[in-house]
Amino acid sequence: MNIASIFNTIKKHVSLEHCVIRFIMAWCFICFAEAVIIEITTNNKISSISYVGEIPLAVHLLVIAVFFVFIYFIFELINKMFVEKLSLLAVTFGYALFAVVQIPDVYFCVGLTALLIFSVAYAVRDVETSKISIKKSTLHLILIISGGFFILFTGGCTALRVLAYEAPNYDCGLFSQMFHYMKHTFTMNTTSERDRLLSHMCVHISPAYYLLLPFYAVFSSPVTLQVMQAVVIALGLIPLKGICKNHGLSTFETALAGIAYCFYPVMSGGCFYDIHENLFLPLFILCLIYFFEKDSWRGIIISMVFLLGVKEDAAIYGVIVGLYMLLEKRSALWKKSVTVIVCCGIYFVFATTLLSYIGEGAMTYRFNNMVYGENGSMLGMIRTVLANPAYILTQMLTEEKIEFLLQTLASLCFLPLMSKRWTRYVLLVPFVLFNLMSDYTYFHSIYFLYVFGSGTLLVYLAIINAADLNINIRSRAIPILAVSCIMFFGASVFQKSAIIERYTSQYNQETYAIFDEALSLIPDDASVTATTFLCPALSDHDVLYEWYYTDKTTEYIAFDLRSVEYRDKAEEFRSNPQYETVYYEKGRIAVFKNVKTS
Repeated sequence: MNIASIFNTIKKHVSLEHCVIRFIMAWCFICFAEAVIIEITTNNKISSISYVGEIPLAVHLLVIAVFFVFIYFIFELINKMFVEKLSLLAVTFGYALFAVVQIPDVYFCVGLTALLIFSVAYAVRDVETSKISIKKSTLHLILIISGGFFILFTGGCTALRVLAYEAPNYDCGLFSQMFHYMKHTFTMNTTSERDRLLSHMCVHISPAYYLLLPFYAVFSSPVTLQVMQAVVIALGLIPLKGICKNHGLSTFETALAGIAYCFYPVMSGGCFYDIHENLFLPLFILCLIYFFEKDSWRGIIISMVFLLGVKEDAAIYGVIVGLYMLLEKRSALWKKSVTVIVCCGIYFVFATTLLSYIGEGAMTYRFNNMVYGENGSMLGMIRTVLANPAYILTQMLTEEKIEFLLQTLASLCFLPLMSKRWTRYVLLVPFVLFNLMSDYTYFHSIYFLYVFGSGTLLVYLAIINAADLNINIRSRAIPILAVSCIMFFGASVFQKSAIIERYTSQYNQETYAIFDEALSLIPDDASVTATTFLCPALSDHDVLYEWYYTDKTTEYIAFDLRSVEYRDKAEEFRSNPQYETVYYEKGRIAVFKNVKTS
């Protein structure tokens, strides 16, 4: 064989594109493998410069070169371009995901996700996802696996918060006690929510909670409530599947949209402040939208009733969805839209007025930063918006809110903002109103319940805006959407899985056993005052108060001594003749009985 023929053979099988792609694949794979090995053997993180010292450079480069040659010939033998593209995507995605899990910084995640977009775009550049059809059984299996992972991870980790005595009274303890009352008296009473016997309906009008009562009645534990929260949110996949079909997404694209929903950090992150009535918002909002799109009177009315049963301000979501459908569909749905807008508007006024009489009124004080003089009234907010829009931006664009914007919008590739149809921006109103305008810290955190409703509308906008894109752009946008949500999940909510390591440690297991033993010595019918992390375990008591907020006298007092602030207080009770020490373990727990209440 002469030199010319050798050159022609090499030219036939070697191209610059393949060299670049396969080198990137080899480089990322070796770096990924080394990162995993070093993490396991030395616990050295890739975020540390000392990590470089763990890698002998000459060996590193040699291994990359050998692996590059190996995979080059393997892919030439296989001669399947789609296998090469999927392999590139798998390797780069795996390495990037491992990196953001190790370096959970939102800005790092944004940058790495942006780089990963090139791999996704390359992998699907000759693919029209709208023409990829998978069997319905396969679609259902993917959605079930995605929902199952969501329930297992979110429900499992939040359940461990209870078992590890890391779930506080607000909101886990108070709602657990409320369900205790619901089971035995069918009322929504609590004593630990407002430091007196009071129905939760005087705080928020939330009859939707009764939907979970049958499950709690069978498995009466705070753990049940944590798991059921994840289950209900995962059920949002059902109307989401219908919405995807309504907008012409293929079964493959629907599967990707379902994955994006389950890994969207908002959906799982909001569960980590424990159970709250807002858990119903994703399911009921998506149902309302689905039945609007199907033009079903019955479905719309039923969905609206369930939505209004979540909470008084859930009516605002009904108004917004109704207004959007009125503007978007106009004559086709105007009767249904106007009906929903009027019903939800009337209910909101009625519910907030009722709360002002029987309870503590609407919590408008959380918007005091937006009001001049009127102390939280809606009119005061409107006045501020009209008179000083620049001030509104100063409240919306703080450093922590910019990070929140990245977590909620960048994770969806900013698709909720990519539409020429101005009517769709109506659906952003709850996001701006509830999450960005107030300076109430919990409103702009993905780890609290206040993002469930607005986050659901963002997911809906991302899906319908993607469906309207040019077919070539759409074929890249929807896979990138799913990949981006997984990346941001890894950089944020996945970090909550650290509870597994804490829960399984030998020392903590001993602590939990001690806690269980100590609290079991408190009679079921006794009144109890406890520090916040002990309240969920004591929520089956009719009279339970949180130590920090109460001045009530009860038969028993329980201190969690893992918190240093309560150790001196426990010593005072030990030396007080009025209290008998029922159980005491230094640095762990103390239980006292008030002898004067015997």
